[in-house]
Amino acid sequence: MSRHKRNGELKKEVLKLKNQQEDFNLLAQQLLTEGLSPKEFDDSSFFNMMASLNARKKEDRAELVDPLEAINQTYGL
Repeated sequence: MSRHKRNGELKKEVLKLKNQQEDFNLLAQQLLTEGLSPKEFDDSSFFNMMASLNARKKEDRAELVDPLEAINQTYGL
């Protein structure tokens, strides 16, 4: 496997993990706004709580999209 292809696959995995973390934070945000207490939120730390409250929806995460994949989807390449 070429170095360029390996780097591309690693970048996709990093983006996937970042999106999974954002999904988790968004879920936590929704639970907290629906009445889940911080204690019920697994005794979360302040920083985890802030990350959850600042979670973004998928459509608001432009920097977490693979640009090459977006171009391919847009132009059918």
